[in-house]
Amino acid sequence: MLLSVENLRVRYRNGALGVTDSSLRVDAGKIVALFGANGAGKTTTLRAIGGFLKTEGARAIEGRVVFDGTDITNWEPHRTAALGIATVVERRKIFANLTVRDNLLALGAKQLGANRSRKLERVFDLFPILKEKLGQPAGRLSGGQQQMLAVSRGLMCDPKFLMIDEVTLGLHPSMHPILYDAIRSIADEGAAVLVVDESAASALKVVDYCYLLAGGHLRDEGEPAKFQGAELLAAGYVGDE
Repeated sequence: MLLSVENLRVRYRNGALGVTDSSLRVDAGKIVALFGANGAGKTTTLRAIGGFLKTEGARAIEGRVVFDGTDITNWEPHRTAALGIATVVERRKIFANLTVRDNLLALGAKQLGANRSRKLERVFDLFPILKEKLGQPAGRLSGGQQQMLAVSRGLMCDPKFLMIDEVTLGLHPSMHPILYDAIRSIADEGAAVLVVDESAASALKVVDYCYLLAGGHLRDEGEPAKFQGAELLAAGYVGDE
């Protein structure tokens, strides 16, 4: 087991509970989906794992987050990143005014020479269109291409564990299999991947295991077949996020 989250509880400074009881596990080489309606606590869970809540007004983070044998509960983002955790945040947060090349190299700045070149070639294998767009400002890419770039920026950090928040949000359905084929390839090479996606149908075709959050706590979990179609709705996954 690469990642274990046990009884996570997050309270903000205003007293609101972002998560009341969230638990999950992710193994190396596996893709896990975190489902739930708007406000269920999915993004809060991801940001607690990555350490970002330390900078976002979280007053208390309780429970336990263990990564690769190390207790990282309440760690800050630079420390979790050093262990091999990379996060692709919601809505494609890229440097719009920088070129595609500079976006990629900014995240791979510490990887010099052959290793950085190897990571770039891996990105181009997954998303060949980015090689054609290297000299273009990232802000001129289509939405789908920007999401490819956002995922690729995470890969430049050579992560053991990659989290992607809202994989296909706002994208044309034709982009879904392209992104999920890449995610499957990333996991097949040994990385663990945790995804949040409003398009449950697309995720369920690829992921290995699912967790369902409702009202900030774990409501259900199981193999993808358990959450197909009406079963997912009946379990509480309603609305878009």
